[in-house]
Amino acid sequence: MAQFRSKSMLEKRLHAGVTGPRQYLTGLDIFHAHAGIPVMLVYKKGFDLALVERALVETLKHYPILAGRYKKDEQGHVYVDVNDGGIDFRVSRCEGKMPYGPENLQGKQDIKRFYKLVQPWQVVDKDQALLQVNIFQYDDEGIVMCCYAPHSLMDGSSYWGFMQNWSNACLGLEIKPPSFDRAVLIEAGKTPIDPASYDLMVAPRMLDFACIMARLGWRALAGFKSEVLRIPATAVQKWKAQAKAEMPDSAGVSTVELATAYAMKAFSACMPRGVARSVGLVLDLRYKRRLKLPRDYFGNALCYAEARYSEQELAELSVPVLAEKCRPDNDQVSTASLFKMLTLTEQYRQKKSVWRLIFKPTIETLRGGLIQNNVVQLPIYDIDLGRGTPDWYDICPMTIRMLMVVHNPQKDGGVDLHVTATPAELAALRERLVADDIRS
Repeated sequence: MAQFRSKSMLEKRLHAGVTGPRQYLTGLDIFHAHAGIPVMLVYKKGFDLALVERALVETLKHYPILAGRYKKDEQGHVYVDVNDGGIDFRVSRCEGKMPYGPENLQGKQDIKRFYKLVQPWQVVDKDQALLQVNIFQYDDEGIVMCCYAPHSLMDGSSYWGFMQNWSNACLGLEIKPPSFDRAVLIEAGKTPIDPASYDLMVAPRMLDFACIMARLGWRALAGFKSEVLRIPATAVQKWKAQAKAEMPDSAGVSTVELATAYAMKAFSACMPRGVARSVGLVLDLRYKRRLKLPRDYFGNALCYAEARYSEQELAELSVPVLAEKCRPDNDQVSTASLFKMLTLTEQYRQKKSVWRLIFKPTIETLRGGLIQNNVVQLPIYDIDLGRGTPDWYDICPMTIRMLMVVHNPQKDGGVDLHVTATPAELAALRERLVADDIRS
């Protein structure tokens, strides 16, 4: 690939023209930290830059929180000052033709050229834009767009809801603003808890916490690599036919569960012996009715539960049977357990020590576990900014063992696996795909 060269053409602050009351971050917001996760969308046909800018300003009028600034009150609690400080909007010109797309999956290291991370300590009580939009236009008009904001401001569901509304604005469709009332989660964190309910989140002793953080940091720096692997629609259909034949009385298994079981079966032989295997499952609290959280809530509303396996199960059971087991126990997702988690995060927010908390599945990634992030329901490949939907999507490298399952760009029933694991585990997964003649 030719050497990457880019020239800045435009850098400006875009303003919403709207202000609002302060919005305190919840304990769950703060837990997810002020670092951003850059998201990259590739548009080989490009788009009209002036239209996209105008549509972004129009969308911000409905999302004034994105144009605000993080501040601390007199007690040290972080809130969003909805003061219309503005977002950062940048356009650069790149030499050559657009090199990226489904037929040419870029390496994770390449993505780093499209963003400069805002560090957590640069955000609070600074004139630091929360939302960054970086657009790189190539000589053939193809565009790479990289957008990111502090994870403490929003989760994936909120992010893609915003992107869908930006798309709507570009197409002249209705913008449907979400619910920004974070007080709902803060109040939920004041619910009396059942001490016997399941602990989704824990606060280890300081020495144990330091050891966990050190191991996670070391694994992130030296132990993991990230790749994108394709599972075509034909392979998914074959898995589902096998599941129906093996388990005729089952309610069925999803594509994500099948893909996760397949990956875990490949990974297990490379994981430490004598250690239980686990899959951390991302849960969206918006769909837990008793929490009374709006479906369109904007913020962080995700937590993790676990599915567990033994080494023997992963070695001997079929992919469909393992997929059916890729679900949390009822006690993990009970209303009492979820309220307990929210109460814990609120208590630690009040003490300004949310950093002490950690989800159990994250600890398990140090042993024989991975985090499964199911994003197939998100409108990633629906974001049309005027000239069609994206040709490719990717994110920056992850720092823990993770499997992100995404629809492929064709949305034909196949999926892309964005995988972070050890080199040996990735090699085992690739070898299994080849042995099973699964290739795009």
